[in-house]
Amino acid sequence: MKLISMNLLLMVVLVACNQTEPSLENQNQHRLFYDEEVLAQLKDARIDEASGIAESLRYPDHFWVHNDSGDEARLFLINRQGQTVVNLILQGITHRDWEDIATGPGVEQGESYIYVGEIGDNGAQHTYKNIYRLKEPVLANLNEGQNVLSGAVETITFSYLDGNRDAETLMVDSQTKDIYIVSKREERVQVYLLEYPQTLTDTLALPVVQTLPYTRVTAGDISADGSEIVLKTLTSVYYWKRNNTETIPEALGRRAERLPYFMEPQGEAIAWLKDGSGYITVSETSNANVIPILYFYRRK
Repeated sequence: MKLISMNLLLMVVLVACNQTEPSLENQNQHRLFYDEEVLAQLKDARIDEASGIAESLRYPDHFWVHNDSGDEARLFLINRQGQTVVNLILQGITHRDWEDIATGPGVEQGESYIYVGEIGDNGAQHTYKNIYRLKEPVLANLNEGQNVLSGAVETITFSYLDGNRDAETLMVDSQTKDIYIVSKREERVQVYLLEYPQTLTDTLALPVVQTLPYTRVTAGDISADGSEIVLKTLTSVYYWKRNNTETIPEALGRRAERLPYFMEPQGEAIAWLKDGSGYITVSETSNANVIPILYFYRRK
């Protein structure tokens, strides 16, 4: 999503909250997690519109970040101090409107994969969307600022059965390797399924597997063990604990719990930490006077 003024943002937030986000009765915002703590300010001026974040499975305490539309086809690997240690260039790939990123298992057993969602579509003009899947690169070191070319990048192409949608949320279920997309703009957003194994030769037609009573959903993630789900709107973070017998859509069908969230100028990214210690968010830069901050919400 391109940058908007703070006044307009607040108007959108108020309208969205009043119309579509349900009140959660008897919910304690601080039952499970502490309030935000600042990990770092992002030091790299090239990360000027951070739209997705995911912790690396190969390099603990490091996070893959990407910009919104208009950037080069690249990912930044940052550390907890906000420093960029790797600029990963995705070979043979374009960057139309990347909106979210996830890490998780893939085709090869024991390998860690990165999933990049080219799923943004502000005007609902694009019938076909792409998810780019690649193995996490094996790096000899994590020297600050190095440029690295990616290995082979696989493209999963899809469309929605119920028409074009704008989306900013991509999640991977480690238990099944299924991919989930959550739409953004509807008064009641839709959840779509890309069931594993995802074809690389045909266009997938995604069914709706759940409908949620939220709007302006800008990010989401499933924990590394598949047991916890978070979705983020402009104003709130919502949480579901998945039971052993549940699918992701079944878990999302239950009432959510609201988690702590410090409202960022334009927050479009959230991710679980793989060790289960909490979740992180990072904001886009809304203007030259706002520096993206990496926030951590520690589990109690």
